[in-house]
Amino acid sequence: MSASNNPVMKRVEAMREAWMQATESPDVRLLVWRIPANADRMFAAFVEAQQHPGDWNTPDFFLRLDAPFETGFGYSRALKQELERGYFDSIDAFKEQGIAADWIGVHDTQPDSAAGFVAQLASFAQHHGKHLRHVAAVLMPASVVSDAALEAWLDAALRAPVPPSLRLVLVDDAQACRWQALVERHGALARVIEAPIDLFDIARETAAQAGGAGPTTAYRQMLTDVMTLLERGSAAQTAARAEKALVLAQREQWPDQQVVLHMAVAGAHLKEQQHAEAIGRYRRARDCALQAELARHPAAGSLVMQSWFGEAGAWLVARQPSRAAQAYVHGAEAARRVPNAMFVIEGYRMAGFCLAQDRHVEGAREHLLRALQEAKAVAPAERAMTTLPLVLQDLLRLQDAPRTERLERCASDYQAATAQAHGHAEQQAGKLGDRPAPAALERIEADLLEALERCFARFGHERERLVAGGDEFFRKVVAVGRDFLHPAWNGLPEVKHPLDKELPEWRQPPQFALLPDPDPLFLDQPQAGTPEPVPMPAVTEGVA
Repeated sequence: MSASNNPVMKRVEAMREAWMQATESPDVRLLVWRIPANADRMFAAFVEAQQHPGDWNTPDFFLRLDAPFETGFGYSRALKQELERGYFDSIDAFKEQGIAADWIGVHDTQPDSAAGFVAQLASFAQHHGKHLRHVAAVLMPASVVSDAALEAWLDAALRAPVPPSLRLVLVDDAQACRWQALVERHGALARVIEAPIDLFDIARETAAQAGGAGPTTAYRQMLTDVMTLLERGSAAQTAARAEKALVLAQREQWPDQQVVLHMAVAGAHLKEQQHAEAIGRYRRARDCALQAELARHPAAGSLVMQSWFGEAGAWLVARQPSRAAQAYVHGAEAARRVPNAMFVIEGYRMAGFCLAQDRHVEGAREHLLRALQEAKAVAPAERAMTTLPLVLQDLLRLQDAPRTERLERCASDYQAATAQAHGHAEQQAGKLGDRPAPAALERIEADLLEALERCFARFGHERERLVAGGDEFFRKVVAVGRDFLHPAWNGLPEVKHPLDKELPEWRQPPQFALLPDPDPLFLDQPQAGTPEPVPMPAVTEGVA
């Protein structure tokens, strides 16, 4: 398949046309790409394609900048540094294209402000203007402390002298329309580009162009249609299309694909709150997964596990938590046979969570402790990637809900306090204008860091005080967190050091609570193995 016929590259070419039309006006300085949810990779492909020759190439230079936003002055500094690194990293590429890498403006000292960053970027755009039409700075901060502060920074950037050769680019979610107010505020300077992307159309075209003949090709197209209807159609439409694909999958003896189809239809039923129908489908999916297991299909164990977790979730949304717990236990044991330690832990955690919802405290505690037992066998470096922290928090809540709520509120208060500190720093920096003196900014930044350190120390002390006041079981659970995760663990959400310093570097570490030996929590726990079969109720029995 040639690049021009590739469905993905066809969309990249369409995005190029949309970009060229939107940038025709010499007045536009801000372009907001509005893309569908989950299409961020498609936009990334468009930006990446601009680095390579082809029909999708524009006469513009795209520079993706993903520095995190904490304060306006810090963001400005980080963007300038990112521009400098990107320039020096691209020197060889410039030379290959016959472009002299002689921009001396890279060494200019511009102020740490939105205007300073724009001036630095404008210098680059003007110096290389004969080789390109525009420089497009794609601003995609990896994280944002304050949406309001970021928007104020963008306002300041657009108030600065932005030359005709420079374009600022933002990415917006087509449903959220986060930047709509900014676009409206700046009128003719701003333009929205509706991205011509439909992921389902791409999937259908890809399936249609895959080539070949026979049942595999026909099934691929049917499956694409099922997934499209799952997203856009009704449960009845999804089921009808899936039945046609099921006939083919059954005839070809593809039990794994039958699982996929039944699971898709189950999801469609759940969207319409048809719980009994969804549970029935998950059970049919499991029957097919067991057939795949008999045929020694390599993915069969995972498919059995997924069917149990799917059914458990359906029981839970149907407000039948005890039945959901039973299914989650089966899912955990199916995960053990895969083996998949992460889902073993999650199965027992969710079983405990469900029983806690149904006020079966002892049963909930038993399942949560079983999850802890399973986590003990996981490599220490991998435990944080499981749902072990949630297991610990659920145990704390089960033992002492008011104290656990205070731990959680303490974390929220810490976030509010740090946001207030950042906001104060922004206000102080804003008074310095577009060309703040470096010494003045240094004082503001030093005061900010001091305030953040004080917040961290104050709330860390408060959380340790709450932990120390808990009963023995409560403190044992915290001790497990410190053994299994890190030495300062004291509940969720975690209160992390504002400068990401490790414990030995903390300026004012709290007086850590004295904790008992957690090992007794692991005594007399059930050993790994398959539980006695738990009879599951009929799908119509008690389902809302």
